[in-house]
Amino acid sequence: MQEIDVVAGVIFFGEKIILAQRKKGDPLEDKWEFPGGKIEKGETPQQALKREIKEELGIEIHPEKEMFKITHRYPDKTVHLYFVKAQAFEEPKNLDCQDVKLLYPTEIDDYDLAPADKKAWHKLKKLLGGCGL
Repeated sequence: MQEIDVVAGVIFFGEKIILAQRKKGDPLEDKWEFPGGKIEKGETPQQALKREIKEELGIEIHPEKEMFKITHRYPDKTVHLYFVKAQAFEEPKNLDCQDVKLLYPTEIDDYDLAPADKKAWHKLKKLLGGCGL
C-alpha cells in the first residue's frame, strides 16, 4: 500500500481559518479540507506548506509550529498528515480549488470535511478551546 506524507495548514487570517473545497473529479471531491499538499523529498512540512499555499491560494504565509501528525488509511493508500499552524496576511485567492472560505472556528462544524480533516478538527477544537494555538 502506498504511503504519502502530506502537510495541512491551520492558516489563520486574523481570527478566521482558511478552508478549501476539493475540485470536482478529485478524490474526495466537494469535501472541505485544511489546505496543503504533498511534502516533496527534502522538504520540511513548513516548507511544503509555504510552497503549496502559494500554488493553490496565491498568497504568502508564515508557517509556525507543527502542531501534530495523524495517520489516515484510505482503501488505496495511507496518508501521514502533518498539521502546521500558519499566519496569512492577505485573503486567499482560489487558484486550484473548487471554493475557498475564511471561517471562524465556530463555523467549521457546518462544513463537510474530508475524513482525515474531520479527525484532525476534533483535536484542533480542543487546542483552540484551551487557547493552545
